[in-house]
Amino acid sequence: MSTTNTAGITAQDKNWKLKEQSEEARYIHEKEQAQLAAIRTQSDKAKAAGDGRDIEGGFGGQEDLEDRYATTSGEH
Repeated sequence: MSTTNTAGITAQDKNWKLKEQSEEARYIHEKEQAQLAAIRTQSDKAKAAGDGRDIEGGFGGQEDLEDRYATTSGEH
């Protein structure tokens, strides 16, 4: 009885390679969709529990920072 090494043949088979690539792409797509859904859920929760501030407005979220070097007249 002889044994044949088919690993080299399988690695060169274009149909097998395409099938593996498509399965990998499908898996990656599913993982990305799950991550996006988690981000959307987290975002929706943050909006629902929001503190009333518009994230897009203001000066990049720095409105709450204290200006330590301001003079008493408010000038720098």
